[in-house]
Amino acid sequence: TVDDPDVTLVFSFIGMLTQEVQVGNQTEINITMERDAIGLEEVVAIGYGTQKKVNLTGSVETIEGEKLARQPAVQTSQALVGLAPGLTAIQSSGQPGNDGATLRIRGIGSIGASNNPLVLVDGVETDINRVDANDIESISILKDASSASIYGSRASNGVILVTTKRAKSGELKVNYKNYFGVQNITDYPKYLGALDFLKYSGEDQSVIDNYSANMKTNPDLYPDTDWVNELFTENGFQQYHNLAVNGGTDKIKVFASISYTDQTGNIANYDYDKYTGLFNTDFKISDKFDIEFDINYNKSVTNSPTTGLGLITQQAFRIPPIYNSVHSDGSWGDGWAGRNPIAEVTDGGLRNNYQEYFRGKIKANYRLLPDLKLSVTYSPEYYNGFGKSFSRTFHTIIDWEAKSKRAVNFPNKLSQWNNRSFTDNFNAVLNYSKRIKEHNISALLGYEFIKYQSENFGASRTDFVLQDYQYLNAGSEENDGNYGSATHWGLMSYFARFNYSFKDKYLLEANIRRDASSRFAENNRIAYFPSFSAGWRLSEEDFIKNLGVFTNLKLRASWGQLGNQQIGSDFPYASTIAIGANNFIFNNEVATGAAQNVLANSGIKWETTEATNFGIDAGLLDSRLSLTAEYYIRKTKDILLRLPIPLSVGLTPSMQNAGNVENRGIDLSLGWRDAIGDFSYGARFIFSDVKNEVTNLAGIGPIISGSSIIEVGSPINMIYAYETVGVFQDQTSIDNAPAQVGTLIPGNLQYKDQLTVDTDGDGIADQADGMINADDRVVLGNPFPRMTYGIDLNAAYKGFDFSVSVQGVGKRDVILGGDMVWPLYNAGKIQEWQANESWSEQNKDARFPILEPTSFGSNDIQNSSTWVFDASYLRIRNITLGYTFPESLVGKIKVDNIRLYVSGQNLFTFDNMPDGFDPIVPNGSHGAIYPITSAFIMGVNVKF
Repeated sequence: TVDDPDVTLVFSFIGMLTQEVQVGNQTEINITMERDAIGLEEVVAIGYGTQKKVNLTGSVETIEGEKLARQPAVQTSQALVGLAPGLTAIQSSGQPGNDGATLRIRGIGSIGASNNPLVLVDGVETDINRVDANDIESISILKDASSASIYGSRASNGVILVTTKRAKSGELKVNYKNYFGVQNITDYPKYLGALDFLKYSGEDQSVIDNYSANMKTNPDLYPDTDWVNELFTENGFQQYHNLAVNGGTDKIKVFASISYTDQTGNIANYDYDKYTGLFNTDFKISDKFDIEFDINYNKSVTNSPTTGLGLITQQAFRIPPIYNSVHSDGSWGDGWAGRNPIAEVTDGGLRNNYQEYFRGKIKANYRLLPDLKLSVTYSPEYYNGFGKSFSRTFHTIIDWEAKSKRAVNFPNKLSQWNNRSFTDNFNAVLNYSKRIKEHNISALLGYEFIKYQSENFGASRTDFVLQDYQYLNAGSEENDGNYGSATHWGLMSYFARFNYSFKDKYLLEANIRRDASSRFAENNRIAYFPSFSAGWRLSEEDFIKNLGVFTNLKLRASWGQLGNQQIGSDFPYASTIAIGANNFIFNNEVATGAAQNVLANSGIKWETTEATNFGIDAGLLDSRLSLTAEYYIRKTKDILLRLPIPLSVGLTPSMQNAGNVENRGIDLSLGWRDAIGDFSYGARFIFSDVKNEVTNLAGIGPIISGSSIIEVGSPINMIYAYETVGVFQDQTSIDNAPAQVGTLIPGNLQYKDQLTVDTDGDGIADQADGMINADDRVVLGNPFPRMTYGIDLNAAYKGFDFSVSVQGVGKRDVILGGDMVWPLYNAGKIQEWQANESWSEQNKDARFPILEPTSFGSNDIQNSSTWVFDASYLRIRNITLGYTFPESLVGKIKVDNIRLYVSGQNLFTFDNMPDGFDPIVPNGSHGAIYPITSAFIMGVNVKF
């Protein structure tokens, strides 16, 4: 029933092209739906513009905003895990406010500079976590040089283009979405209780029996403390609210959105609050002139204990159960020499970080001619970060019977700091587009400048008599301190793009950008970054059309160069002078001194990445089946390294262009979607793999840092440690083995004595030296995720919708140490799996060594293959079930749409890690981690 003849009916169905028909005087309307050829007419965001997907020749992956919004991910970067081939999103922490994912596109290309991709939100560089996932229309990932070279020196690690939602003409629409839920730690170590700990620690049975007899009646003297269980006591409550307004006329359209996120951790006093606001406005001044005026605001508050994770989770993983956390009268136990993590998070003081971000944008579009448009954009960004940390003094009971006390965090201390930055972003772009019969030509010319400046300062005082008055004036002036610094940089660029297609099946594209960066000396400040790509739409050829198989078939190839100006310093070419750090005494008074501390190298230049890409896109079976496959080679040269100089110089070495790195890999995407009556369903599988190799280090390698190595012929930051060949079974095997580390007993690890001696002078080691030392370390694994994959399944029937996301990593290794995996380390405790899988007279085939107290210098706690674990995994990333009420029901209460849903994040994980460790644990960790969390939420989405 339609009351107004001006009403337009919209017919849509999954897999079909949407059609709109105005009712007018018609009383019967017949519609024949047409299949949508996998979004070929879809317009996707590319550098400084948009392009039809069908005409793309570069490697561009698109993610719809709906896929991000369906996940209860507090940080937008989290939601990208497993969604796009070639994009690796690594979330290594579950700490509220610090649980974003590290993003990598097609591997790691640099050693000393940043490997982060360039993230642009509506054309302006910013942190992707400053945008609410519900405000995102789509994300385009520019993976190859052809698609990314238009951004030149900022694009060597790929580009992520975020397009936020804009209003559509029509009556005002209001959408409210929320969810409430809880988060839990996915996994954490389980430890032996007090009695088992005493047994494995070698205590006499009489001591154990006495302890057992007194545990229940006198827990203050005979505790059995589960430190980890007492630490993770909070419920991890989450809530999210988003209100969006959308509507307008042909002259003015407004999309406005505000949201609030509240996240508390599973450890006391860890919490995070975020407020975001997005206001996108479109003004149509005339048929030739229109203006976009946008505002994006983000405010966040991150709270955590002043004490770091090294003295919270790491100590909880270490302190034995025979130490008290809290006594029966509520007083704090002394823990380990006053290090009581439960007391620290409760009474040790708080660290508060406040961040505010504002981005404004005004973009004017003027159509000079029917085929020629000028766009001018100015976007200022302002960031203000303020923080304070108060280390509060509290007391622990050293001796329960004597009631002797220890003052912890004494003297107390307050630190405050402020970081501010302002960025000017300006660009002017001239677009030309013309179709002449079977020829389609488009061109783009642009100019851009970016100017960044920042400053920071901080101050501190100690000895606060009134600990609740945490302001600098309330502290003592005797131990006050302060600091301050500032920096700036600029980038000025010209760029151009040319596109040509013939008969919509032969496609060509060329890009070039000229960048001038203040981060390099004047003679090396300017660089050019070109790219070329071509495509052939075979599906438009008659010999392919006649097959009746393909609805789309396209071959693509591209080549280009990119740069990297994110080199860790704003003035790497200059000799720096340290002021105030080299003071001297003159006439019994301190005089401020200055000294050069870094050598200069004005000859450094850009790190340059050269990338080649080959791809195929296909649609089959009436576009129900889609396929994209790509192979790429990505070479980075002139990598900036600090080459060693004699220590007698007394200065930090200068940066030099000295290294080369190569990445080779594949990206694969396979999708299916169809509908049978009211039932629609779809599936998508993605897979990526990249092989990284250092090809040149200018003769200075290998570069070794702890258990990590960078050397020619291997990937960056490989695991480097001793190779374990077994466990010593008896004293005879110890006596006959090469000298190991420390004093040995049966049950200790045996390391392989590698071939390190060259006996015949041919440059190849052919004999072992008879002892275990640093030369015996070898490459043991790669901590960078390889063979990453994701599976998305979805189905809908009438009002019900259901989706499942699976994500995994086929190859990854991690080395762990310290309180994470070494039992009885520095009088630490024992995990359950260690007790079950360690060597003993009854378990001689065990992988892990005997349970004996160890300390620094002991044989078994060296970095070795014993402590390298297989971190590959398969994870049920998300399950969502929703129900949308029929319009016949909700229409009675003047509501357009109501959807109820439940969702779970990080629900199940299948891996080969020891019990208690999530497979995405940071490589090299010794226990200072905030474990990954899962989330269970319920929510509602209401449209008015």
